[in-house]
Amino acid sequence: MRRLRVLGGLVAALALGACQENLSAPGECPALCPGEQIIVRDTTILPILGGDSTFFGYLARSSRTVLLVSNGLPAGEYRSFVVFPAQRTDSVAVDGVSQAYTVDTVSISFNLQARDTTAKGLTVYLHRIPITTDTTITYPVLAALLDTAEVLDSIQVADTVKSGRIEALFVGDELTKFAGPAADSGKFAVGLTVRADKPTGVRLSVDAAGSTLAPLFENRGRAPAVTDTAKRRQVVQVRPTDIAKYGYVGNRDLSQTANPDLLYLGGPGAARALLRFALPTDLKDSAQILRATLELTPAISLDGLPSSPSGDSVAVRGVVVDLGAKSPPLLTGGLQSWGLLRQGTTDLVTIDLLLLATQWQIKDGPPATVFLALTDEVIGGGFMQPVFYSTRSATGQPRLRVTYGLPTRPGRP
Repeated sequence: MRRLRVLGGLVAALALGACQENLSAPGECPALCPGEQIIVRDTTILPILGGDSTFFGYLARSSRTVLLVSNGLPAGEYRSFVVFPAQRTDSVAVDGVSQAYTVDTVSISFNLQARDTTAKGLTVYLHRIPITTDTTITYPVLAALLDTAEVLDSIQVADTVKSGRIEALFVGDELTKFAGPAADSGKFAVGLTVRADKPTGVRLSVDAAGSTLAPLFENRGRAPAVTDTAKRRQVVQVRPTDIAKYGYVGNRDLSQTANPDLLYLGGPGAARALLRFALPTDLKDSAQILRATLELTPAISLDGLPSSPSGDSVAVRGVVVDLGAKSPPLLTGGLQSWGLLRQGTTDLVTIDLLLLATQWQIKDGPPATVFLALTDEVIGGGFMQPVFYSTRSATGQPRLRVTYGLPTRPGRP
C-alpha cells in the first residue's frame, strides 16, 4: 500500500512537471500549454463614406408636448401660445343641479419643466391674444402680435425654483381683463414671453391627453344658493384640448438651410441621422470587443438652454433592419446609449456603444447601423439643434473607436 502511494505521487509530479511554465523560459508543452497572453488591439472604424444621412420630419407640429419660450438665446427666439376652451362663469353644477355662480378669483398656471438655473429674476409674461390663434401662425406674426398685445400679468419665478407649477392670480378689478364678447363663447387665449437678468428661456409642459401638467385655467368662486357650506365654494377648471390651439414657434429652424454634407439632430421637425459601418472580418468573427466608443464632432456650437438641470444629450439606437429613414429601431432593453452635449461648446461628443457593437458580431444579427436622435424628442422638442460633421466633411468625420482582444492560440508559445 505504501508503494502505491509513492508511485501515485510520482505520477502526479511527473504530470505537473510535463506542463509547467518557467517564468524565465518558454513552456515545455507546445501541444497543451496556452501561448502568449491575449492580444489587445485598438482600431478606428469610419462610417461607410456617403452612407450617413439626415432625415427630417419625425415629429409633427401637433405632436409637441412642450411650450418653448426664450429671449436672447443663441439657440433661437421662441414664443408660445395657448387657447383655453369654452367655460361658463355664471353658473356651476353642484350635485347635478345648476347653481348661480360668482367668480372672485382667476388662476392661470403652467408646469415649469426646465429653466436656466443661473438666470436671476426670471419672469414669464402673459399676453392676451385673439382666440383664433392656432398652429398655422408663424414666428414673425406671433412675435409682432405679442409686442403690442395687452400684458395680462407676469409670473415672477423665484431663483430657487427649478421646476414645478407657476401661477398668475387675478382678483378684484383685475377680473375685468377676462371680459369678452359673447361670440368668444368663454374661450380665452394667452401668448407667452419671458425675461431675466440675461438671455434665457423656459420649457413648459403641455398635453391635451388630460395630463395634470398641462396649462390650467381656473375660475374660483361661490355658489351662494348652495345650502351645504362645504360645497358653496366651487372651482371650475379647463385645460387646452385642441392640439391645433396651442404650441410654440421660433426663428431658428436649421432644416430650412440644411447642408447635405452635415448631420442634423432635433429642431422643430425632430431631425435624426443614420450612420452605417462595415466591421472588419476578423473583428466581426473572432475578436472579443472590450470597448466601443462613437465619437461625433460638432460643426457649430451646441447652443441650447444653459444650465438646465436635465441637460441635453444625444441618443443612439441600433436598427432591426436597414431601411433608411424608416428603419425600425432595436427595442431590446439596455442597447440604447446616450452622449452628453456640452452647452455652448464644440467639444467632442463620445457615446459608449459596447453592448450594441457586440450585437453586430452575432450571426444573422442586426446590421452595423445606428440612428442618432436628440433625447428631447421624447418630450416633444427642445432648444438645441446639434449639427455634426459627416463622412463627407474634410475633417471631424464620425468614427468608432474599438478596443478588442484576439483569442489565445494553444500550441503557440
